[in-house]
Amino acid sequence: MKNKITARDNPVIKNTAKLLKSREERHTQGLFLCEGAVMLEEAVRSGARIDKVFVREGMTLPVEPQGAEIYEVSAGVLEKLSDVKTPQGIVFTVAIPRDKQLQGRHVLALENLQDPGNVGTAIRTAEAFGMDSIALVGNVADVYSPKTVRSTMGSIFRLNICAMDADAFFAQAQALELPVYAAALTDKAVPIGSVSFEKAAVMIGNEANGLSEKALDKCDKHVIIPINGIQSLNAAVAAAVFMYEMSKKR
Repeated sequence: MKNKITARDNPVIKNTAKLLKSREERHTQGLFLCEGAVMLEEAVRSGARIDKVFVREGMTLPVEPQGAEIYEVSAGVLEKLSDVKTPQGIVFTVAIPRDKQLQGRHVLALENLQDPGNVGTAIRTAEAFGMDSIALVGNVADVYSPKTVRSTMGSIFRLNICAMDADAFFAQAQALELPVYAAALTDKAVPIGSVSFEKAAVMIGNEANGLSEKALDKCDKHVIIPINGIQSLNAAVAAAVFMYEMSKKR
């Protein structure tokens, strides 16, 4: 049975709306916001733990998640829960997974990436190329912000995404016996075609500054993608090239 909410200042709505703009609030509540019927279906299919669903009056849910609280809301209320100009009619909250650890043989690590679109695109591409884990190292754009979540196109529900500092990342990679390769143009760099990706973790750095000195020092090799005419590739594009190489060794 749906509960009905028409007031924008309803306590449930006010508390949920905080998840839109505040990283701290998302992690305090342990929830993030998603929007749209397709994303809801993806979340249910992937086994994500859905907390609340808000559906605009007159709309029908494509699926009804087990255990979730369902609210029928006015268009005005829905606008308060959305950061897009034209809300899709369904907004829902999902539990943030806790204490995940790296696993598998192929890992993508993103260090200090700041653009939500790059982070989301890298996550979506990681699923396409069969990565086992994604490490968010250091000060990375919040993977649970609405823009990043949209960019993942549902991959966020299925991938093993782990946030950690550099020391924890290198310790976990070592425990998995993974060599760590830095995507970096340095005087020690070798071409991507000369590296084995049978087991590997690849680190992609900040859009403007690249990888930190600490990461460069700790990585086993520095690797470049040979390109012509330009100095560098977009971070998400570079990540895609490395992940394609790793996917050939699955």
